[in-house]
Parts: sequence; C-alpha cells; structure tokens
Amino acid sequence: MTCLREMHLDDLFKFNTLVFDPFTEVYRLSFFLRHLAQWPDLAVAALSPDGQLEGFIFGVASLLMNHFGHMLDLRSAWYVDLYCRCSNQAAYKLYCALGYCLRRVLLEYYPGDPEEDAYDMRKPLSIDVERLTLALASRQSVRLPPDEDSDDDYY
Repeated sequence: MTCLREMHLDDLFKFNTLVFDPFTEVYRLSFFLRHLAQWPDLAVAALSPDGQLEGFIFGVASLLMNHFGHMLDLRSAWYVDLYCRCSNQAAYKLYCALGYCLRRVLLEYYPGDPEEDAYDMRKPLSIDVERLTLALASRQSVRLPPDEDSDDDYY
C-alpha cells in the first residue's frame, strides 16, 4: 500500500525515473527548492511498500491532489493553481473532476518542437465561498514573459 509523507530535499534526486512520461513536467530546481523552503509540510511524496518514490505532489494523482488541497485549507489558503498541457486531456479531465476550473490558456508555455500551450487552472478552497478567486478567469489565451514559471506571486 502506498503511503504519504513530507517530501525531503534528497527526494529531488530520486524522481528522475518518474519524469520520463511525456505528460509529466519537471520545473527548474529553483522551483522545487522555493516550495520546499517556504512550505516544507506541503510538499508530499508517495512511497511504495518497499520505500521507492512513486509520486510527488507535483504529479497527477487524486490522492496527492486532495491531500494538498486539504493541507492548504488548514492554512486558510484561498485557492490552488496548476498548469496542464493542452494535449493532456486525461489530466485535464481529472483536474476538472477534482474541482479545478480553467482560468486561461498560456500560449507556448511548454518548450519543445512544437511548443505547446498550457491550461492555467484554479481550484477555489473552502474559505472562498463566493469563488472570488475565479472572478478574473477569462479563458483567454495569453503569453507569459520569457523565463517565468508563473505570473502569480508566491508570497
């Protein structure tokens, strides 16, 4: 049976085998380090019975996503954001089923040949009863400035 635990810094060197799936995105090391430094208890790893890393909070899994949302609810967060390749319809449908809403399309967000667009999705949490965090959702296509993972502040 899979168990969940807080992600450790050395887990960053163990998930290479998990990211060979073309639908799994791994951001720059600075992205992971920033999240681990700011919210160490919100970075979750999934381990197999023999202790092997099976997944982490940045992957596609309803168990991890629901756990993460619950942890953010406990911190009175207003929402959870995520990005998903437009071609990854299985992930898009999963996120919709988990309560995420499409905010906008980010043009050429994923590098490659050809570059691919991303869905910018958001899930309001329990504190956002009136779903105000979705008020600016335009479903419009936008282009982020180069070398930025997001235009949202993490502070």
